[in-house]
Order: sequence, then structure tokens, then C-alpha cells
Amino acid sequence: METIKVKRKITSSQIRISELKNFIGKQVEITVTEKKSKGKKEKNFAAAGILEAYGNPDLTYTEKDAWIIAVNEKYGNY
Repeated sequence: METIKVKRKITSSQIRISELKNFIGKQVEITVTEKKSKGKKEKNFAAAGILEAYGNPDLTYTEKDAWIIAVNEKYGNY
């Protein structure tokens, strides 16, 4: 069973699909599904600050030493 997928913008109630030549004389099922458009393109925003709501201001003082603390916890005092 051969399957083809054709993506086109429909501009008329009559369409010509050249890919159907192999199916002439055969029983086929044709399904048309509307592809939802994404609408207007959203602006690309920088990721800076998007996690601010999840931050804990009480722990910001440990940020500059976070790497040292993580290494010490994993490997001991190096």
C-alpha cells in the first residue's frame, strides 16, 4: 500500500494533484485536514529574567559561591 502526503494551500474547489498518477484506476481514500496556522509570529524574547518568579531572594547571596559549594558537596574539600 503506497501512501503520499501533499501539502498545498487550497485556492479553489478543484485541485490537480500530479502525484495521483500512480493511483489511476485504483480504489483510494482521500482525507483533507486543515493545518492550523500559527498566526502572527511572536517576537523572540531573550531568556534573561524569565525564571525570576521562581527565584528565592534569600538565597541570592550564595550564587557567587554556588560552584564551590557544589564541588565541595560532591568531592569533599578540594
